Amino acid sequence: MGLKLPGIVVIGAALAAPIAFVQGAAQAADAFATAERIIKQHRLLTPQQQKCSKLVLREDSNKRIAKVGIYERHDATCGGDPDAEHRLFDMEINMRSGAATWDNNVDMEMRPVPARRR
Repeated sequence: MGLKLPGIVVIGAALAAPIAFVQGAAQAADAFATAERIIKQHRLLTPQQQKCSKLVLREDSNKRIAKVGIYERHDATCGGDPDAEHRLFDMEINMRSGAATWDNNVDMEMRPVPARRR
């Protein structure tokens, strides 16, 4: 009987990592989908810039606030030096309300995403 408790702990620990990974992957997918929607709706990037950008979920993101870095993508399709990654801007998205801030300003301070550009 005494051997079952360590077995349960090991099984629980072994299962916790994949579950955390799946939850983390789902959280990243939600953050990326929301960021892409905001970028398109507010026209923060041109369609060509959207095709040639990539999103990076920051490590200090959590379930409530997703922190996403938007970078230029350099490859055969988009051109540029594949060894260089230029940061365009960062976004912080409240995943509950959908409100977003970004740092695409002279002061590089987080400010509300502007109304849709025409």
